Amino acid sequence: MRFPYPGSRASNNALSPAQIVLGVFGLLAPVLTFFLAVSSLPDGLKFAVLIGLAVAYSIVCLWSFQRSRQMSATIDAGDSTPTLQDNLDAISDAAEFFGASLKPADLFRLVSSRVAQIVPVTGSALFVESSIDHTLEITQATGPNGDGLLDLSVGLESGLAAMAWISEEVEVDADLALESQAMPADVLSGVSSAAAIPLIDDGRVFAVLVLYSDQRFDAVPDCHSTLDAIGSRLAPLLISSMSFERSAANALTDKVTSLPNERAFFMVLENQLAESLRHRDDRPLSVLTIDIKNFADVNQTFGFAAGDRMLLFTAEHLTSQLRKMDFLARSSNDEFLLVLPTASEKFAAEIIDRIREHFATELFAISENEEIKVWLNIGWSTFWRDGETADQLLRSARVRKQQAKAEEPSKVLWFPKEYVN
Repeated sequence: MRFPYPGSRASNNALSPAQIVLGVFGLLAPVLTFFLAVSSLPDGLKFAVLIGLAVAYSIVCLWSFQRSRQMSATIDAGDSTPTLQDNLDAISDAAEFFGASLKPADLFRLVSSRVAQIVPVTGSALFVESSIDHTLEITQATGPNGDGLLDLSVGLESGLAAMAWISEEVEVDADLALESQAMPADVLSGVSSAAAIPLIDDGRVFAVLVLYSDQRFDAVPDCHSTLDAIGSRLAPLLISSMSFERSAANALTDKVTSLPNERAFFMVLENQLAESLRHRDDRPLSVLTIDIKNFADVNQTFGFAAGDRMLLFTAEHLTSQLRKMDFLARSSNDEFLLVLPTASEKFAAEIIDRIREHFATELFAISENEEIKVWLNIGWSTFWRDGETADQLLRSARVRKQQAKAEEPSKVLWFPKEYVN
């Protein structure tokens, strides 16, 4: 693979062979003509020699012209080969043009393809510090082994990415001696060498880009400086995309429980309703609304910190009783909202029973010396029996929840369905 650099081409100021021959012939022709004119040769012979010189000069001129055209074509072809600076500028242009408009996955594929034009890359992975523990997890990956790389994590005590994270410098593992200790063998299949580039923003490393290749990185001219230049171009582009994604996620996430919020709930519910409307008889859908009994008393007696811990406790235990396809969100105060795709009224009742049985066995540490059980009020509604829009289903579920709160059923006012909806 060729690695062009600025200034690596031959200088265009040197004289070509065609230019030298034409110059020499141009100097000799007048001298020969002068000596021919003063010579005692017959006029006919002089004329023949002059014709020969003219023809020879024309041939030399034509040959020089053809050679010049060939050299110009060669130089133009060389100039069309992107240099290292050209490819680095292309990365900077991508940052300026796309900004944060691309999703992180799409942006990572774009920059990976740009990097592959500079160094011999067959795959790449982006390592970011985990928010849960002190590990580096792969959030983006490309190449033949990309699917296997995704969601892997490594500790800060092993692996090439960890070394670059700590040293804040480009690290090269020419024969995978280091990387093979931290990564599974199958994700390194077909890989001969790896290089890690720390991505730095505001003086600290926020991610590490690891490049995998079937060639040796130490064969790349000025390897470390080239990789360092790549990192300086990629850092602002990737930090911008990651910040945008984080902002979008925060707009749809509840800060206390880290669950999706009510806005996210309605987005998901609308999508699920569209599917149920298309397959009205074959795709049931149910909605649950849940709150905590006497939650206001907990806040008042034990403080808001205890209340927040109770909300988090409830969120974690509700999640443990749901299917992967179910969608749990927090609305406001102590209310949780739940979308149950493909769940009929009967199946929704089974999930409600499972939730109640689970919470009946779990204790919440309200203080250092006191544990209590968390009791829930639950309401439900089912498409299309209780409504066909998101607002109708949520309203019906909330009415049933209020009915469930009544300690004496005789005092509950039961409204006809048309008033509920």
